[in-house]
Amino acid sequence: MNRARRLVTVALLTSSALVAGFAESQFPLPFPGMRLGVANVFSLAALISLGPAEAAAVSLGRLALSFLLGGNAAAFACSAGGLALSLPVMITLYKIFPKSLSVPAISAAGAYAFNIGQVTAIAAITRTHTIFAYLPPLLIAGAATGYAVGRTAEWIGERVK
Repeated sequence: MNRARRLVTVALLTSSALVAGFAESQFPLPFPGMRLGVANVFSLAALISLGPAEAAAVSLGRLALSFLLGGNAAAFACSAGGLALSLPVMITLYKIFPKSLSVPAISAAGAYAFNIGQVTAIAAITRTHTIFAYLPPLLIAGAATGYAVGRTAEWIGERVK
């Protein structure tokens, strides 16, 4: 894939992630702050079809655009905390275990890392550690949603290739 096509593909994946994240935020979920992680489909698709740098560009681009368009500093801090852990975890697992770990397994690990980073960011902002009691339901949900996101990312990633 030439450079211009890669750039356009990253832009399309980033805008798709932005739209998916916004659409997802419009639906209520059982726990405050819990989300399905639909936007991560596009970052993971970038990772498996284009590579780590492009996955980082999609993730960071979505994070920055979400903040610029929404202006919610608390949401930005939570997402940044989650992304700071989840992106390196997914990239590392994909690079080290490309044949032995499935994309859904890598996605679930990324969901776990995101939840841990997100709760850690909230604990740092609020200066309370009781928020960590909220982590078990997030991790349980992360297993299912991470798997579904991974399956969807595999499908999209194959089409991007």
